Amino acid sequence: MEDFLEDSHAVFEGFEPDPFDPDQVIDGTPEAFDLTLSESGDGAEVAGFWMCTPGTFSDTEEEESFVVIRGKAEVEMADGTRIALGPGDTHSFRAGEKTVWKVTQPLVKSYWARPSQGSA
Repeated sequence: MEDFLEDSHAVFEGFEPDPFDPDQVIDGTPEAFDLTLSESGDGAEVAGFWMCTPGTFSDTEEEESFVVIRGKAEVEMADGTRIALGPGDTHSFRAGEKTVWKVTQPLVKSYWARPSQGSA
């Protein structure tokens, strides 16, 4: 993780590993990390930063809105629609959307989400 964070702000020192389920990984060895900045008292809403190293993985999305801080990725939706993401790009997901992420440059995003029941 140190190489990934080179020349980064001190806030990145607070990131915790957010490992993928091995069944999610399609290609490469992506590693994810999360830093929760704010969480509602009931855990229904959370905001923070998420980062990921290059690789390809599948996901079932939570209700989430985000802005990419740095890095590049392409997200393919279940209907075949592809979204290119880079610094400054924003997107919102509906809960339950099926996606495949291809991270090509270490990605950092700031997010707001409503985790699904049973999510950490």
